[in-house]
Amino acid sequence: MTRPLKGSVHQTFSYGTPQHINKHGSGRAKKPSAATSTTAAPAGLSKSERSLLSLLATLYASTLSDLKWPAHVQDLKAALYNKDVEKAFGGEDDLFRRVYAARWAAGHALVYRKIFVDMGLREMLKEGGDIVVLGGGSGAEVLALGSLLSTPSSTTLPVRITTYDILDWSSILKSQIAALSAAHATLNLTLDAHTHDILSLPLPSFPATTALITLILTAAECFSQSRPATVAMLAHLSSTCPEGTQLLVVESASLALVPVGEKTYPMETLVDHALGKSWEVVKKEENQWYRLEDHSDCYQIKLENSKLFLRLYEKVL
Repeated sequence: MTRPLKGSVHQTFSYGTPQHINKHGSGRAKKPSAATSTTAAPAGLSKSERSLLSLLATLYASTLSDLKWPAHVQDLKAALYNKDVEKAFGGEDDLFRRVYAARWAAGHALVYRKIFVDMGLREMLKEGGDIVVLGGGSGAEVLALGSLLSTPSSTTLPVRITTYDILDWSSILKSQIAALSAAHATLNLTLDAHTHDILSLPLPSFPATTALITLILTAAECFSQSRPATVAMLAHLSSTCPEGTQLLVVESASLALVPVGEKTYPMETLVDHALGKSWEVVKKEENQWYRLEDHSDCYQIKLENSKLFLRLYEKVL
């Protein structure tokens, strides 16, 4: 994420901050404190998770095997650390977008898939429906959803994913959908990708068949960029989403306390206040570790664990 670039509107996306990516380090998560953290029980990667990583290993094979891969990763880390998003992703060349997807979106996809399984998303979509992804340009949510819906027990009815991001990731997203569809013949998944700032007008619209809206690794930066615009966007969700829609807010645990002006607020306080009484909390997690089991046999690089804050809401009014 970054401050608004000169002449642009709010930069509402999450591609790495000092809390997410170390300039010269591996980005590996620190060990959790037993007093403040909980850990998702390790059970080894499932067949579906291995299948997803194998698919990504093939999709990004040329990127991962590039002799300049280490240099590309360090250059991208440096740009993200310095919040120079224009340098990282502003060009027409997809190189750094592919590097980011291979290096970080792959691990995020496994974590999000675990979250989607735990919240029963496969059952929610048994009749098909719509998923709206706010600020999910690099495709981790798309990959997680595609993997989840490619299992034998999943629906074969159409599911549409609509994404909103201020940068144009459409070529990356389309290649991911194409790879998922080629690997899973029964997958009935379509993509509608929008290059649009979610804090600017017109605000996103939500079909009557919307089952889930995701706001993952995006909410903290939205609040830091503009609290009024973020409150307006969340209030828009309350006034336009159909009853029964679920809203998933996930943030790095290190960003769960959000500075707004000279004060700091808990993330849930800001979100709850903005959403009003139209939503109820279905699930919540504080400082939850999501650990990735050994994947060296199906992916060329080591992917990081994630320590997350999570709130799952359901529209009730």
